[in-house]
Amino acid sequence: MPSARRRGGRGGFGRRARPPEQPDSAEAARGRAIGMLARRDYPAKLLKSRLTESGYAPEAADAAVSTLEDERLVNDLRYVEAAVAGRTSRGQGPIRIALELRRQGVAAELVAAALDSRSPHWAERAAELRRRRFGAAAPTDGRERSRQVRFLLQRGFSGEHVRHALGAGLEEDLQVDLHSAELHGEPDDELE
Repeated sequence: MPSARRRGGRGGFGRRARPPEQPDSAEAARGRAIGMLARRDYPAKLLKSRLTESGYAPEAADAAVSTLEDERLVNDLRYVEAAVAGRTSRGQGPIRIALELRRQGVAAELVAAALDSRSPHWAERAAELRRRRFGAAAPTDGRERSRQVRFLLQRGFSGEHVRHALGAGLEEDLQVDLHSAELHGEPDDELE
């Protein structure tokens, strides 16, 4: 039997977060931010955005997040390192990770530094993911190869990573598959 309360929205199960009693108070915004940080980590810009969406004045949100940064409760570098590690373990590639972090408002320099520190491993991660998903044998027909190329590109790996994952012997056919995927808007070049 369905519950009378609908689940969804922000603020928990079936209820909306109440607007703040003191929307101009940096201390009240800090309290709300600590509650949010208790559930998960946030980069500074996203945390400010969530506070203003909750009804706090932009000045109060800025002051609260600045205080939390001074107290080292909000740290974008720590957030990026944890996010890269977590998303990498879930099989995501560097392009997808970078795009997601940039959408959350993380500085490009932090994202680039975190992803570059792992750069020699991306091709191996793509190959490992391909083997885990499709088996050790390289694809023998064009349809299966295209399927594997699309899978890896959608996960956020570059064309070079995909080439490595599928093996150098398939270079000519793979160029056609990669070009076709790029024409259809795969995430290979969304960061430029």
